[in-house]
Amino acid sequence: MSAGGSKGVSRGRGRGKAAKSPVSRTAELARKRERRSFRFRLVGFLGLILVLVLAAGYQFWLRDSSLVEVRNLEIVGVSTKDEEGKQIDQAIRTAMGEMTTLHVQPELLEEELSRFPRVSATSIDASFPDSATVTVTVREDGSIYGEGSDALLIATDGTVLGPAAGEEDVLPLIGEGDPPEQGTSGQVETGSEGETLTGRALKQALVLGATPPAIRSFVTGSRMTPEGVEVTLDDGLTLLFGDPSHSDQKWRAAAALIADPSFDTSSYVDLTVPRRPGVSAEAPE
Repeated sequence: MSAGGSKGVSRGRGRGKAAKSPVSRTAELARKRERRSFRFRLVGFLGLILVLVLAAGYQFWLRDSSLVEVRNLEIVGVSTKDEEGKQIDQAIRTAMGEMTTLHVQPELLEEELSRFPRVSATSIDASFPDSATVTVTVREDGSIYGEGSDALLIATDGTVLGPAAGEEDVLPLIGEGDPPEQGTSGQVETGSEGETLTGRALKQALVLGATPPAIRSFVTGSRMTPEGVEVTLDDGLTLLFGDPSHSDQKWRAAAALIADPSFDTSSYVDLTVPRRPGVSAEAPE
């Protein structure tokens, strides 16, 4: 081949290796970006599918799985020394047996305990994987309403807890007031558990319910007067509370007087203004 021919071939090869035009480079970059974008979209789609699968597994399997069922249950606030406490304890365990630490259902516990007026409130603290603590707030005994077979045990907040069941000798008696529920005979029904006293009876129940534990055994009962709630103690002391507001402050004022050795316990004490209790020999006319 001649020298001229060789030079022509060389020039042709040189032109083939020459840099690509700007249009070609732009098109190639666009294709690369498109491929990267497709990969990102594919990864995102697969990630979304994975999240949905995990969420479905949690919702329909794991959260109700035996792997996270409550095995270690602690119940706080309930004493099992009496039959009522044992029943409440068993009801809690029954309700918690339907739950897991990943699927706590307070409404189930509330429904199970709704038949126990003794229970005021509950809370559940679940700890993964298998522990839970149920804290129960219970209503305390406060007073007695009614007499004989119709006597009812009343909580400190005025809730009817059920039949008095022998507590008449240790709790003060509400003197008078409308019953929480009446049957056709006009008698108080023991089936009114969970009901709340109203009117005059409720006012007395709230005052008696606020009695300090150290004094409660000395309180015989209460009655309504035109001036409000009046409480009597077994030593003859009479305390006028008026309305139930600030009953705790009024009881503290009464306790301070009673603790004074020189105080005449046969006195009449007006506690309607607890900061300035009025003491007299007898009730004013």
